[in-house]
Amino acid sequence: MNFAGFEKIAPHLASPLVLVGFVLMLAYGIHWQLMKSGLLSKVDKNDSSLIIRVFLRYGFVLALVLILAGFGLAAWSKYLDTEKVISIDVRKTAELLSAQLGVKDQQLSAKDEQIKSLTEAITALSKADAPAKSINTALQELEKGNTEQAKAIFAEIAGTKETAGKTNYREAAEAYRHLGALAFLNDTKAALSAYQKAVELDPDNAEGWYQLGTLFLRTGEIDEAEKAYRKVLAFDESGQDKEWQASVSGNLGNVYLERGDMEQAEQMYKKALEVYEALGSKEDLAIGYSNLGNMYLERGELDKAEEMQKKSFKINQHLDSKEGMMSNYSRLGAVYGIRGDLDQAEEMNKKALSIAETIGSYVNMSGYYANLGIVYEQRGDLEQAEVMYKKALKITKEQGMKSTTACIYVNLGVLYRIRGKLKKAEGMYKEALEIKEALGSRQCMATAVGNLGNIYAERGELDQAEELWKKSLNLYQEMQAMQHPDAKKVQQALDELAERN
Repeated sequence: MNFAGFEKIAPHLASPLVLVGFVLMLAYGIHWQLMKSGLLSKVDKNDSSLIIRVFLRYGFVLALVLILAGFGLAAWSKYLDTEKVISIDVRKTAELLSAQLGVKDQQLSAKDEQIKSLTEAITALSKADAPAKSINTALQELEKGNTEQAKAIFAEIAGTKETAGKTNYREAAEAYRHLGALAFLNDTKAALSAYQKAVELDPDNAEGWYQLGTLFLRTGEIDEAEKAYRKVLAFDESGQDKEWQASVSGNLGNVYLERGDMEQAEQMYKKALEVYEALGSKEDLAIGYSNLGNMYLERGELDKAEEMQKKSFKINQHLDSKEGMMSNYSRLGAVYGIRGDLDQAEEMNKKALSIAETIGSYVNMSGYYANLGIVYEQRGDLEQAEVMYKKALKITKEQGMKSTTACIYVNLGVLYRIRGKLKKAEGMYKEALEIKEALGSRQCMATAVGNLGNIYAERGELDQAEELWKKSLNLYQEMQAMQHPDAKKVQQALDELAERN
C-alpha cells in the first residue's frame, strides 16, 4: 500500500470520529482490494451471502467498538488533564506577588485593587483553556513570585481571542487585564501595553482604565493618568461607591502633586482620608497619611511631613505591613536628610532597602538607592553616591519610570557639578529637562533649571544664570513650595546677584 502523503493527514486523526472513519475505510479498502485481485476463491451464492452477513455484522460491531473507544479515550484524557491542575492558595499568592510593588504604587491607594486583580488573574489561570502541564508550571512559578509562565499563557489566550473577531473582544480584554496585572509588578512597558489593549477592546470596563491611570502615573505621563482616572469617575457618576471614589481621589492627588499643584493635591488627599476614616479602613488610612506626608515634604513643611509618616508607620506596624513600613522608612529618611541628620537618614533608607530585598520588590530599590546616593553626597562620599545613583538609574530606565529617571539625572548633575565636571553636569540637567518638559511635570524641573543656572553662574554667564534662576523660582511658586530648601537656595542666589549688580 502506498503511504505517501500520510504525514499530511496524521495530525487530523486526533479526532475520534476521523480516526474511526479512517480505520473503517482502511479495513474495507483492504477487503475490496483482495476481492478485486482474484486471490480469493469463488464461492457459491449460499456461501457468499453468509460471508457478507458475517462481514457486515462484525464490521458494524468493529465500527461501534471503535467509536465508543474513541470517545471514551477522549473523555478520559480530558478528565485526567483537568484533574492534573493543582490547587494553590490564591489569596496568599496574590499577596506575595503584590509585595513586589514599588513605593510609588504603594502610595496610589491601590494595593487592595492590585491584590484583587492578581487574585482574579490566578483564578482565571487555573481555569484557562491551556494544557494542564503548562498551567501547573505557571501556578508553581507564581507561588515563587515568578510571573513569566502565567503571562505567556494569558498573552496567547488574548491574541487568539482578539484574532477570532469582535464577539470575542471582551474575553480578549479580560485576558489582557490578567496579563497586565501580572506585568504591573515588574514590567511597566508590558503592563501599559496590555491595559491599553484591554481598554481598546472593552472601553466600558472601569478596572482597565483605573490600572491604566496608575501605570501612567508610574511612568510620569500625568495628563494621560488624569484622563484615565476621570473615565473611572464617570462610570460612577452618582458617587455611590465611596471606597472606589476615595481611591481615585487619592490617585488624583498624586497627579496634582506630580504637577506641582499642592493645593489641589492636599484637597484630594484629605477627601480620600475622610472616606477611609469613615469606613475604618486602616490600611488605606496608612497610605493616605503617607501621601499627605509626601505632599508636605515636597512643600518643605518637614514637621508636618514627619508627623504624617509616623502616623502611617504606626498603623502599618500594627498591621505588620512590610510594604507600608518600607515606604514610611524611605519618606522619613528623606525628611531627616533634608534636616541634615544624615545618620538617621541613612538608617531609614537602609531599613527600607532591606525590606525591599527581602520581599523581592525590585522597583522600590531604585528609590532607596537614589536616597542613599543623596545621603552619601551630603557626607562628601561622592564616589559611593555615584554608585548608588547609577544603580537607581539602571532600574528606572529598565522599568520605563520616566519621572524618576529625570530626578536621578538631576542628582547626577549635582554630583558632577560638585566634582567640577560642569559639561557632564550640564548634560545631566538637560537630559532631565527633556524628559520633564515632555511630561509637563514641575517637580524635578525646578531643581534642574536652578542647577543649570548654577553652572552658567560658575562659567561667568550671569545673565543666563539669572534667567534660569527666575524660571526655577517661578516653578516653585506655582507649586506653592517656597519653603523647600532648593527654592530657598535659588532665592538666595538671586538676592546675591542683585546685591552684586
